Amino acid sequence: MEIRYFKRTETEQLQNAIHTIWSPNHILSRNEQLLNYMFYENPGKHHWVETEYYSFLGAWKDNKIIGLLGVMPFEVNNKGVAGIGCSLTNWIVPPEYRSTGAGYALFHTVKERNPELILSLGINSTVTKLYKKMGWNILQDVPRWIGVVNKPITIEKMLNGNERPLRYWNELKTIPSNSDYHISDLVEEEWDRFYEQFFAPKTIGFARNYQFIKWRYINHPIFEYKILTCKDSHNHIMGIAIIRIESLLNIGEKIGRIVEFIAADQDSSICLANAVAGLARDCLFLDFYCFSSISTWGLEAIGFKRILESENDSVVVPTRFQPIDLTITNMMAAFSVQPDIKNKINLAEESCFYITKGDSDQDRPN
Repeated sequence: MEIRYFKRTETEQLQNAIHTIWSPNHILSRNEQLLNYMFYENPGKHHWVETEYYSFLGAWKDNKIIGLLGVMPFEVNNKGVAGIGCSLTNWIVPPEYRSTGAGYALFHTVKERNPELILSLGINSTVTKLYKKMGWNILQDVPRWIGVVNKPITIEKMLNGNERPLRYWNELKTIPSNSDYHISDLVEEEWDRFYEQFFAPKTIGFARNYQFIKWRYINHPIFEYKILTCKDSHNHIMGIAIIRIESLLNIGEKIGRIVEFIAADQDSSICLANAVAGLARDCLFLDFYCFSSISTWGLEAIGFKRILESENDSVVVPTRFQPIDLTITNMMAAFSVQPDIKNKINLAEESCFYITKGDSDQDRPN
């Protein structure tokens, strides 16, 4: 059995394997541009493979592909100290080949890089059992904040007229600000200075430097992200919010996806939250997935609520919209961290993990 990364010259072979092994007509099997963006143009790829390779692993037996594992490499931020990490995608070995050990061999190839943080976001209950056996940390329900913009239409079109799940939700209400903070454009040097001096030293996760933002959001080949940078009266950056408006063609409505929300103080948090609400005035609601509430103060101030986990009251608004699926209303995750990161976590304090949907393939076209 051979385990190795796909070469750039094997694009067709990789896409065919995704189609036949992972899912028929999957977006990565249909859209070479998106495949290249995620696994070839990724700026963290040089930590894993040479230039001529995708960061996408395959398992071959008798010249046949019997397993896949996509690797999205990232720079890890460990409270200001840089390291390497990755998100895993498309990890699969068909049932008839699982006795070959291909699944473990694929994962072992990733572990050989000794990453400080490995993330698997959007997993299902079956895969969760495997991660538990491997000793990973499991999040059964990734924290999700929801801000309702148009409550009646959300109830009508998202919840089949059932208003009970949103009985304690009010529509977002922006807050007047007495500060002279304002929304401005993103500038590379200014952002990296703010990130490295303010946010990186107090958080753990994948780095949010300009290189990441440029690749993940500005250069995305399909989605359009709105980037809101907050500055004070001296034109110093005080935070950032990044949002994507998604059109739900099957119901003729829009929703907003917040993928980054970082603020230095109350004024910047309110300034950014107000600006996000303004961008999404034509949406039904907005949501924000983040492992930690470290950056959500401003969102909560204008009316966002974190979903409360409850077995008998689980539906708020769905997570899958095309088509709308009310049977799945949460997102599960698993992650593995090296001891150096574990030792920096004080469980008595607010979680310092800043992990969002931007750290995986969960915010991508279907």
